[in-house]
Amino acid sequence: MVGCSIQLLGGLKITFDEEEFTTVTSGAKARLLAYLVLAYDIPQSRKKIAFDFWPDSTEKQAFSNLRKLLHDLRECLPQSDRYLKITSAYIQWNHELPIYSDVRKFEQGAKGTTLYELRNAEELYKGQLLPGFQEEWLGAKREQLAQSYTYVVDKLISILENQREYSSALFFGNKLLIQNKLREESYVTLMRLHALNNDKAGVVNIYQQLHKVLQDELEIGPSAETVQLLERLTQIGVEPSTAAGQSKTPLVGRISEWGNIVSHWKQATVGRNTLLLLKGEAGIGKTRLTLELKDWVEKQGYQTAFAGCYPSVRSLSYSPVTAWLRSIPLPKLSPVWLSELTRLLPELLERYPDLPKPDHIQENWQLNQWYEAIERMLLAKQPLLLILDDIQWSDRETLQLLSYLLRSDSKAKLLIIATMRTDEFSGDAVRHFLSGHRIERKLMEIELAPFSEDETKQLMTDTVGDELADLHSSDLYTETGGNPLFIVETLQEWQIGSDSIEFRLSPLVKSIIENRLKKLSPDNRQLVSTFAAAGRPLSLAFMAKVADLSVEKMLEKMEHLLQWKIMKETEDEKYDFTHDIIRESAYTLKNESLRRQYHQKLAYGLLAFHHERLEVVAAEIAFHCELAGLDDMAIVYYEMAATAAEKIYANETRIKYYRKLCTLLPPEQILPNLMKLGDALIVKGDWNEAEKTYRQWLEREENSTALQDRSFCDVALGNCLRLQGKYADASFYLERARRYFELIDDHSGLSLAYGMLGVMHYYMGNNDKSLHYLKVRMELPDSENRTREDCRFYGIIGGLFYHQCEYDQAIRAYRKQFKLATKNRDKNAVAKALGGLALVYLDTDLTDQAFDCIVDKIEISQSIGDRMGLTIALGMLGKYYGFLGSLTIAAQCIAFCLEEAVAVKDWRFTANLLGWEGHNLLLQRRDEEAYLFIDRSLRLSRQLRTPHFECNALYLMSVLSLHQDQCEKALEITEEALNIAIKLYRRDMQLKLLLQLLHLKAELSLLTPAEIVVQLHKMLRPYSDQQEQAAIYYTMCKLNPESSEFKTDALSLNEELYLKSGKVEYLVRCSELSSLSYAPISVRPMPLFAAEVTQHKSISPIILEEIDCYLNL
Repeated sequence: MVGCSIQLLGGLKITFDEEEFTTVTSGAKARLLAYLVLAYDIPQSRKKIAFDFWPDSTEKQAFSNLRKLLHDLRECLPQSDRYLKITSAYIQWNHELPIYSDVRKFEQGAKGTTLYELRNAEELYKGQLLPGFQEEWLGAKREQLAQSYTYVVDKLISILENQREYSSALFFGNKLLIQNKLREESYVTLMRLHALNNDKAGVVNIYQQLHKVLQDELEIGPSAETVQLLERLTQIGVEPSTAAGQSKTPLVGRISEWGNIVSHWKQATVGRNTLLLLKGEAGIGKTRLTLELKDWVEKQGYQTAFAGCYPSVRSLSYSPVTAWLRSIPLPKLSPVWLSELTRLLPELLERYPDLPKPDHIQENWQLNQWYEAIERMLLAKQPLLLILDDIQWSDRETLQLLSYLLRSDSKAKLLIIATMRTDEFSGDAVRHFLSGHRIERKLMEIELAPFSEDETKQLMTDTVGDELADLHSSDLYTETGGNPLFIVETLQEWQIGSDSIEFRLSPLVKSIIENRLKKLSPDNRQLVSTFAAAGRPLSLAFMAKVADLSVEKMLEKMEHLLQWKIMKETEDEKYDFTHDIIRESAYTLKNESLRRQYHQKLAYGLLAFHHERLEVVAAEIAFHCELAGLDDMAIVYYEMAATAAEKIYANETRIKYYRKLCTLLPPEQILPNLMKLGDALIVKGDWNEAEKTYRQWLEREENSTALQDRSFCDVALGNCLRLQGKYADASFYLERARRYFELIDDHSGLSLAYGMLGVMHYYMGNNDKSLHYLKVRMELPDSENRTREDCRFYGIIGGLFYHQCEYDQAIRAYRKQFKLATKNRDKNAVAKALGGLALVYLDTDLTDQAFDCIVDKIEISQSIGDRMGLTIALGMLGKYYGFLGSLTIAAQCIAFCLEEAVAVKDWRFTANLLGWEGHNLLLQRRDEEAYLFIDRSLRLSRQLRTPHFECNALYLMSVLSLHQDQCEKALEITEEALNIAIKLYRRDMQLKLLLQLLHLKAELSLLTPAEIVVQLHKMLRPYSDQQEQAAIYYTMCKLNPESSEFKTDALSLNEELYLKSGKVEYLVRCSELSSLSYAPISVRPMPLFAAEVTQHKSISPIILEEIDCYLNL
């Protein structure tokens, strides 16, 4: 790395500017650098350093020693002068330069809380601080860092254990032993981790290591607690339980819930008995999580008992209690307690035939005695984990016993975990039991959510492997909603099915959902099916309107559906299905005829509920009308929805509605919507699709439709082809339309045809023809939409004047366009007018005004979804930064725009962008790279027949040829470009090319210096603008460097232009003309959106390959 790097942990390594210094890794110089690094943020006084280094010397001698040490350090490490601030009073690191210290990095990481931060910190600790150095001032810091390392590893182990990554936790546990072999806590941690990892031999081995180390080093044995831990961990008689068919697949996710449960277990082990309720829908993973905890607790030598409740045996009292008692060993109990236990365990009478039979329970004290007997058996070995699965089906008596076990005066080390389905109805006894313990704060509740998409992928990986999970986990998540049971069952169904990659819910999953829905009353089932047809969350008031119920009655029904986990309340106080699978099942529960009725009810419900603002829900009304078979009504509301979308420039949305209308309308009514569809596609930048849409209609309807309709489509298709640079085809369709509209004297049609012909010739560089058509068009009588069309054509006229450098007229035209667009609330045209003004301002050195217009254009184009408008605005932004010398930012803007232009096949703008990039590369004298872009720009311009861009590319190619000392070639290219510039009336390019021509003739000795000066003087009269004069006088200076007269005028003009605009072109001229240094003028900061989308952008080879493919290269 560039900078200084000093590593102190595990040894000393010093690097300055990527060069390692091995001669300074020992002795006083190394100690001094280490001393200063350890006090990086605090200046160290010379007095303190001298005392710490030479405590036994006099102050005078210590100071003398320090001066010599600093001198030796400079001799050995000259770079140290830059990195250290050394004054007569103190020494400190220079914080303005990059300085890396592994100690500082480790200390920062040690404060972290995430696995990533702590792992990074652990990796940094390569060993103790500066081993082999014995200075007193190092001792305290060395011990502090060692303790921090122990803390980091302990925290890592805790996090990994909480994530059930026991092997990884063991890896770090062993590192603790290496760090400090006398720390008994490290051995205890490793014993527990080996037990959790099913390695009983590992438990014994670690204990034996501890015993030997303590005996050899301290002549003592392990603590009594450690001995008891060994006994508990090694006396587990059987393998951990697999009750209720526990899966062998590792538990996925549930990290937070697991940590919460483990925390409650640890509290229970110290006497805080608790009831923990795990809630969730069927299949969410409640039982799986409790069995994972059961396994975890058993591996640590503690006792557990599991029992389930079932709807079919709900009436059998104490069934779960009996299951608990039978699952644990019988402790030593007196006959009186054994006798009480025979009530639930009659088999004890066979084992102990002399036991007296218990009396019938008639008094409370007898019940308490029986409960005490049960408690004595269950809690003979503590702490104890009791699991009650599906408590919603529990009997009242079992709940009564649980209340006894959880009484406030009990000191039992007991955790009871109950699971409860939220999609099943719980009886009064369960509700009262939970409510009572909630009030007493004895109940802790955790509700399990479905898996995330990442967790779904992990479960799929564990089941079918990485490859299939990478391909299909997203689809599986969508299909199952992250319900673990649905995921597992669907995977099993998929694995035993065909080779299809489509996921279908397993019969079990469908059965679970359908059974849940069938348990509803008939009116609630109908209600749920109606809401399923809506396909979105609904408000309570709207649902009441659709169902023709009062809000109070609807709320009562929703409470019932919420309790059954069929519906859920959303954050915006609406109601939705808990999962799409339930919505789909509810929708398909009824036949098609009933479903049409549901859609009709929803359509009329929307009409009634939103009667004051129908535009807002027009698309939804149309959708339900269509599915209800009400096509005529659907057409009305799709048209309303498309109009509403057009008003807010929601182009994607209105395209969808126009497509829908084209399928519903009869053929003779399609064209108006087709034209709007094409306009929307063009705004979106999808020109190929727009062309395809128009052509398909013409092929299908050309012989059967009216010539007027065909001609309107011809104009639309011609415009679309013009956008793609297909001028021959565009001309065919536009001229065909013009001829017909002239025959029937259709002013509306002629307005469109003349306008589009004017635009086409503008882009082809036929300025005279363009102005002719636009003037004829503007002289037509007013017609419908005339103002909106005028807005577009004022923009074209502005562009014509701009390219001919008639800037005042261009500004007037763009301002007219802006004014009309604002009046019409046409944001697209407003953005185009702003873009035109920005270009004029850039070329006339009003760079601040140009920047403001560009930013406004970006915001508007972004708000209306105008993809190409936004791209063009960012291209202008690149031009702005290029003019002001920020070539890196300019390149990023151009790279983004080029990618977008190629994506929508806007080859004209692509040619322009390639030229801009070539120009910027020329400024950096990266001539070989510049050629690749300029050549492509020239080829594209010629293929598209756009002389404007061809002229630009030829000028750049002539500059490049001059750079390469190919003056004859440059001369030929310049003359070709000059002919085009004259034809196009491009005053700016004419001047550039004339100056280039004179320069080349001087290089080739075709003209004498005196002859050139004469010609340049003649140019001063026709080219009287300040910019033009500055360029001419600068050229005079270049060709006659000895002339002070030319130099004074050139410097004055270019200085003034530089201060006005900040353009780097003027700065370069001024620097060449004067020995003064000029401060660069700061550029405006990038707009946030532009900065985000262009950040780190570069032109990829793939983009260039696509351009080459279009060019047939």
